[in-house]
Amino acid sequence: MDTLGTVVLVAIVGFVGLSLGLQLWARRRAAALVGADVPSLPGSVGAAISRAPRALVYIFTPQCAACRVWTPKMRALADAGQPVFPVDAMQDPSLAQALSVMATPTTVHLEAGKVVGVHVGPVPAPVLAQFGQR
Repeated sequence: MDTLGTVVLVAIVGFVGLSLGLQLWARRRAAALVGADVPSLPGSVGAAISRAPRALVYIFTPQCAACRVWTPKMRALADAGQPVFPVDAMQDPSLAQALSVMATPTTVHLEAGKVVGVHVGPVPAPVLAQFGQR
């Protein structure tokens, strides 16, 4: 292998390693929130979330490829009257920050004033089933 090929290979391996490391860090940080009290949430959406006895807060960004798949599903649940709150992190960064969101999509499952689950990436089917998704 020539020098250029070696440099390209090292760059690719480094990028993949960094990407996986950041994802692992975001997932571990999210898992640390489970069991914690729901923090003070800013704005009118935050107030609505805080009033709900249970809620699924879906944080997304428009440029996220996975979000483009999940956002219509989560909005459909919200439109059907489920306590699902889609939040665009670009439009409401303070709410995403209050929930310590480090990556999108992230879904925070709240019940009785406690964080009962934080899901980075796809929302598990059992959680969706609790909110009307079949």
